[in-house]
Amino acid sequence: MAAGAWFDWTTGDLVTEARFQDIQDSIVFIYVDETAANAALTNKVEGTIFYDTTDNLLKAWDGSAWIGAEAGDIEGVTAGTNLNGGGTSGTVTVNLDSTVTSVALQDYSEVDVAVTSSSGVIAIDMDNGNTGSITLTENITDIDFTNVPTSGVSTFTLQITQDSTDRTVAINAVTVNGGGDVTAKTAGGAGFTMSTGSGAIDLVTFLFLDAGTPLLNALQNFS
Repeated sequence: MAAGAWFDWTTGDLVTEARFQDIQDSIVFIYVDETAANAALTNKVEGTIFYDTTDNLLKAWDGSAWIGAEAGDIEGVTAGTNLNGGGTSGTVTVNLDSTVTSVALQDYSEVDVAVTSSSGVIAIDMDNGNTGSITLTENITDIDFTNVPTSGVSTFTLQITQDSTDRTVAINAVTVNGGGDVTAKTAGGAGFTMSTGSGAIDLVTFLFLDAGTPLLNALQNFS
């Protein structure tokens, strides 16, 4: 019979060594601390339990050390501002409310996505972040966005650094979430021309409404 197993005794049952050992193994010993427990329980096995009167904890031997279960004092989890869910027992889930109305941020920063080009194409996955940077090594003929939110306003800001040899950036072959080529809209329909000169920097922001054709705003020729 395994240690701690239940045995339904009746009058006349024989107390065997194995059953007596089970009784002993099932006892919760009481000692002042782990040192005292180690001194007394020289033949302890994995699963041996004692009550530590100094730490006020039940502790179990895991085969190499005593481990204790801290007494918890959490009586419930309440979803606060901009959260939903909660509970008072079992597994509790708290979710970020998708209808957040106001958020105060401090020390805010965005992930800078490393953007590269291949055969003239820049691929931007907005699941990775909303800002990025690239140093041109070729002419850019195509900019492909994926995972653009289909509801609401979203943006991606791209810092573009000019090559030592002037490169061009076209905005008439922009795709959004796998759609067809569109031309990014600019103020007054003026278009966009990448600044020239080695190391010149343009800061270009693409703004999407419901994943539609992006509106492009550029701050140019930082040097």
